[in-house]
Amino acid sequence: MTRSQILANLHTSLASNRPWLEAVARSAPHSIPPYVMPAADDLDAQFMAELHAIAGMAYPVADERAALTQIAALLADRPSPQIIAWEVEQIGLAGLAALLDQQGVTLATSDLHGTSRSAHLQNMEPLAICISGVEAGIAESGSLVLRHGPGRPRLASLLAPCHIAILRRSQLVRGLGEALALLRNRYGEEIFTSTSNLTLITGPSRTADIEMTLSLGIHGPPEVHVVLVG
Repeated sequence: MTRSQILANLHTSLASNRPWLEAVARSAPHSIPPYVMPAADDLDAQFMAELHAIAGMAYPVADERAALTQIAALLADRPSPQIIAWEVEQIGLAGLAALLDQQGVTLATSDLHGTSRSAHLQNMEPLAICISGVEAGIAESGSLVLRHGPGRPRLASLLAPCHIAILRRSQLVRGLGEALALLRNRYGEEIFTSTSNLTLITGPSRTADIEMTLSLGIHGPPEVHVVLVG
């Protein structure tokens, strides 16, 4: 069968089923439920339990000083003179810039536009750690919601094998629908003005082959460490 014949058959099939498809689309709910799992008494505990279940690590700390101590420990385990990160102001953790300076750590340039993009990516490939903030944490799935844009490069949650995310307890929500409603309220029609996408991260990157052999780190960091502040 030729390509034109295949496309013609598809066109005929879609045309004959269009009324039914449109009726199904109209009858389906168009709002995302705010949550799907039973309510938990403690969102902190639910988030950490779900994150641990998918091989992520959570570090609950009382305040920003304790958060810096935890980040310093993670950096010490993976010594690197350079990391990939959001701009420190975008992360919003007081004292982080001073900590990185004390550790002798600099931020890699994340502007990859232009003819040197490929070479720059190759230079960043050996870097061990990336650090980002988040927009929200979803308790019932242990997921992180990130909105990218100026000062918030996607590479800071994607390229290095160890992703450290700074999440505040005040950013925890119960479910995906609640997280999306929060973003709509926060940004409105401007949500994609400075970025092309949102990223939802649910634990370390994982994939399985046809024999269901699970591998970590194929499409992103094999380690996700969430410092839960507050």
